Amino acid sequence: MEKGKNDSNEIEDNNDHRDQDPSPSSVNEVKLPEIGMTFSSEEEVRIFYNSYAQNVGFGICKLGGRNGDDGKQKYFSVGCAKNGRKVSQAKNILYPRPSTKTNCKAKINVAIRNDGNFVITSLCLEHNHILSPGKSRHFRCNKVLDSAIKRKLELNDQAGITSSKSFQSFVVEAGGYENLTFDERKCRNYISEARRLRAEQLKGVSTFGAKAIHSPLKVRSRGRPPTKRKQSKIEQIVKKSVAKARKEGK
Repeated sequence: MEKGKNDSNEIEDNNDHRDQDPSPSSVNEVKLPEIGMTFSSEEEVRIFYNSYAQNVGFGICKLGGRNGDDGKQKYFSVGCAKNGRKVSQAKNILYPRPSTKTNCKAKINVAIRNDGNFVITSLCLEHNHILSPGKSRHFRCNKVLDSAIKRKLELNDQAGITSSKSFQSFVVEAGGYENLTFDERKCRNYISEARRLRAEQLKGVSTFGAKAIHSPLKVRSRGRPPTKRKQSKIEQIVKKSVAKARKEGK
């Protein structure tokens, strides 16, 4: 069994307890996962389950998978982002860091058949925590920047426009915050990553083909290094006399 790492696909929100469970009518409007459902790819499975999770009110993540003898993936699970229990890394055990993990068991298990189809073989739809359908768009798995948004962010950043102003322009263009699939923090993170990549590219271009020049302090001659203390005339005469005597003695 090869277990994958749990993605952090939901926001850390301490106000989840204020939300109420979704009404049965709202859940019935969403197509529920069922055993035997068939998909053509892993991405299609993820899109379907994420759409269901977004309507019900929880974030998702890939929980793990298993490969066959041929090295190809044969099985994987996608479930609630609150799956598992996070071990606190805080040094003081009396003040552990807060965690959103509740060891939730909600998930779907998917097997990959020989014909290449992805089939749901088992599932669990029950959660051990309050669901937040009204906050689904804030979950990390639902924050997406498409290529057009990324391009605008990079151009605005190169033009000197701040990330805050860029985000506000997206809000106006979309007609409100609720119509966006990302937040300002997502924009800032992307701009920071884009700047880092540009800096690395510039550094690579500047150092490509350049001749390495060593510092004079690193160039050492063989033997004992010469003294840096300034010598008087008498010391210089004595030093030459000793050297001459040694030479004649040889």
